[in-house]
Formats: sequence, structure tokens, C-alpha cells
Amino acid sequence: MAHRLLDLAFAVFLCGLSIFLWVVADGFPESRRFAQADADYWPKIIFGTMALIAAILAIRSVRDMRRSGLSAAGAFTMSPDFRNSALRIGGMGALVLVYFVAFQHLGFILATFAFLVLASFVLPYRNNLTRVVFAAGFTAVLVLFFTQALELPLPRGTGIFYDLNVLFY
Repeated sequence: MAHRLLDLAFAVFLCGLSIFLWVVADGFPESRRFAQADADYWPKIIFGTMALIAAILAIRSVRDMRRSGLSAAGAFTMSPDFRNSALRIGGMGALVLVYFVAFQHLGFILATFAFLVLASFVLPYRNNLTRVVFAAGFTAVLVLFFTQALELPLPRGTGIFYDLNVLFY
């Protein structure tokens, strides 16, 4: 039952956040050149879809809680599996925040590689070589996709990290 309450709380949080970000995107400056697809076009599509999906998940969580008929007092007893899952989710959330900050200072390549290696430890997988190879390969694919296919610049970091990232792209 506790996981259903967490699902409900998370879905309500995501729905509220999506609506807030929709309003923020609505304030983006208008472009005279692109009258049909303004700067807020894609963010509004993403946040609108995200709000809709989160609302559906919240409704399903409420429905499942009513069907199970368990009391709310029993919802707060935590099993060891639930604690482990909650710690993993919390760890990933903290890791995403650290990645967000490191992204600008270390640059895309180093921050993404480090993030993928550290995030792989959240998964119950034992082969460390596979973790590093996957992180390096996926980072390389992302760099090639953004720099070559989309021709978008990626953050290169500051200081010595800038010089290191210039060697790659």
C-alpha cells in the first residue's frame, strides 16, 4: 500500500510541475520568423503530455488504493524491499541534481560519462566493465548525434575541462 501512496504523491507532483512548466513556457518570447511553431511549441507539447500521463497515473493509483481496501495506517509500514527501492530512487534523484550542476562545469562528455557510470550502480548488475563500456559508448553516440546529426553545440565546461572537451569536438 505504501508504494501506491508514493505513486499517487509522485503523480500529483509531476502533474503540478508539468502545469507550472506549461505556464512558464507560455511566457517564452514570441518569434516573428516562426509564427506557427514558436519557442513555446515543443515545451508545451511535452509538458501537456506529461501532465496528462501524470493525471492518468494519479487516477489509477486512487482506483487501485480503493480496490485494495487496505487501511491508510497499514500503508506506512515499510518492507526492506520498499526501503531499498526508496533509497535507489532518492539516490538517482540526487545524482540527477549533481549531473545538472556538473553539466555546465565539466562539460557534456565528462558529466554524462560520470553520470552513466554512477547511475549504473543503482541497477543490480555486477559487471563493471560493461558499465564503463556502455557509458563510454552511449556518451559517444550522444555526442555524435547532437554535434553531427543535429549540429547543436554541447556545453564544454569551464577551465581545464573546456580544454579537455575541445580535444573531442
